[in-house]
Amino acid sequence: MTLLAAQTLFPAADTKPEPFDGAHVRVEEVAAVVDVAPNHKFCGVNFVFPKPFALNRYQDLGMEVSNRTDRTLDMILHGIAKGTPSRFAKAKFCLGPKQSKVVMVPCCCKSYTMITDGDGLPGMMGYDRKYRPDSIDRTGNIISVIVFCTLQESPAQFDVKRVWVEGEQSDKSLKIDDAFFPFVDEFGQYAHAEWPGKVHSIDELKAAAKAEEAALAAHPESPIPGADRFGGWGEGPQLKATGKFRTEKWNGRWWLVDPDGHIFFSLGCNYVRLQGKTPITARERFFSWLPDKKDPIFGDCWYMGRHQWLNKCFYRDKGDVSQFDFAQANQKRIYGADWKAKFIDRQHRRMRAWGFTSMGNWSAPEVMEVSRTPYVDNFNLDGVRKIEGDKKGAWRKFPDVFAADFAENVLKCAYKTRIAKSRTDPWCIGWFVENELHWATGNMGGNGDIVKAVIDSPKEQPARIEYLRRLKIAHGEDADFKSATAEDIRAFEAEIAERYFSTVKRVVETVAPGRLYLGCRFCNSYPDAIRAATRHCDVVSYNSYAELPSTPRPLDGVIDKPTIIGEFHFGSLDRGSLHTGLVPCRDMKDRIEKYKAYVRHAIKDENLVGVHWFYWHDMPLTGWMDGEDYGNGVMDVTDNPHPEMIEATRELAREFYRQ
Repeated sequence: MTLLAAQTLFPAADTKPEPFDGAHVRVEEVAAVVDVAPNHKFCGVNFVFPKPFALNRYQDLGMEVSNRTDRTLDMILHGIAKGTPSRFAKAKFCLGPKQSKVVMVPCCCKSYTMITDGDGLPGMMGYDRKYRPDSIDRTGNIISVIVFCTLQESPAQFDVKRVWVEGEQSDKSLKIDDAFFPFVDEFGQYAHAEWPGKVHSIDELKAAAKAEEAALAAHPESPIPGADRFGGWGEGPQLKATGKFRTEKWNGRWWLVDPDGHIFFSLGCNYVRLQGKTPITARERFFSWLPDKKDPIFGDCWYMGRHQWLNKCFYRDKGDVSQFDFAQANQKRIYGADWKAKFIDRQHRRMRAWGFTSMGNWSAPEVMEVSRTPYVDNFNLDGVRKIEGDKKGAWRKFPDVFAADFAENVLKCAYKTRIAKSRTDPWCIGWFVENELHWATGNMGGNGDIVKAVIDSPKEQPARIEYLRRLKIAHGEDADFKSATAEDIRAFEAEIAERYFSTVKRVVETVAPGRLYLGCRFCNSYPDAIRAATRHCDVVSYNSYAELPSTPRPLDGVIDKPTIIGEFHFGSLDRGSLHTGLVPCRDMKDRIEKYKAYVRHAIKDENLVGVHWFYWHDMPLTGWMDGEDYGNGVMDVTDNPHPEMIEATRELAREFYRQ
């Protein structure tokens, strides 16, 4: 068999480097030199091919790129497919001042290529054709490769010397026909594949649990050298002990400080809980086994629920639907009727023994309140008036900070954290408030998205009234929204950010004095929002799904503030999942390498005080109510740990405080 040879895409005779979003591009010798214009969201170069190129045939896309600027540049690279919103071989990375780097990005897609004439697999994010148009084309036939800087407030310059592909990729296709169904076995696993750790019988299920119990008993203590009861560095410097978590800059680096006065790095995991509910309604043929709802053993694994968060998904507006929890059913098979108490105890023992130091967002209240592992709590602004014209918020509309009762309603929401004791519990690190609000398009987008939402709102919207009032003051009584200048838009959105963060901070201090305010978990932002968060949050939080942790910041000065990554993950298709999650890897080995590189980069970052993996168990094979079906857990649906994840975490835990 002839192996596929590496292929250079640039420099190549027919590949044209074209400017993108205000950039200027010229070719000097063998490099495409890109002049980045300030205040453009995505400014860079697009390498356009003469005809579509089958990226899916190769393992890796490579790019040799250099920063010609004296400051760090946040970069994004991906292939573009014609006629679909698909993005292939996508990566986010940073280029330090004057740094040259070879970036290698796996060409693997987030899910298998779907071969079907029907609607695919409704309710599954990677295969739902109606609600996820990018599931139509997973072939990776691209027409160009683009690389660009996110928003820069002053001119920048980078160059690209080479773009190429290498390695041969095996065919990954999924034929959806009558023979494919059912594809979920009695344990909630994918029926049509084998992988290390797959369970085939109840005896195997119990044997795996017994083996893990023996491993926990043999190594019960934290792999962190000198760990104190919280997971901080008990043998390290003795700082001021306040009985609660706080922040301090020690030895030139920001740290969390635990209640006993020891420096603390928060390696956390979201959803430390059973989260195996998957919708059954309208998808009954997916499953080879479903018990009767009155079954004496498994009947209470059935639930009714309705979806009201993600705007575009199969179960939106379908009312109450039946759900079944395969993860809970597996717990009952192993531990019997009293499985829950054993489950709670086991999670704390696991975290300690494996080297995790924190329970991340949305962990189970009954697990957190035991006070054996540090945790974060959270609340949302669900009772606050929203900007009705906000159509881009994936989870909820943006709050109207100009509503007369804004502060009052934020205060009411603050009493709705997951557990009341977190207000005074020394094991609580702090509070996140909200998650992934839509501040702007792109990771560090420019201004205008919130203003557009305000303008698109009803006339009685308080923020709309206030914006028009300010425009009339600035430009006269005849002014309307078209009168606004770029400065007007920026000033108004800066005020929105200032009111938002300052109000939430005051509320957190009122309800939980001394508790750390951990911010809003940015997934996109604009410079003035980051500035406001820096002024008012104790720790600024970001959800950063990239090769390495990326924390956007304004470029008009260094922000000296502790930061935390609220979500990150890597996933692959070789452990029984049909969707990798947001950052795909070619296999478990690649996933572990990226996991370790990400955490090690965070440990070296002088501002990062923690990173939280998303999440504890693999998502259900057939997805949650919102369609998310990612296989990126520390454990699978049978509660069997992925051993590579455990060993990697132990290895990382030994390095936290070696600086």
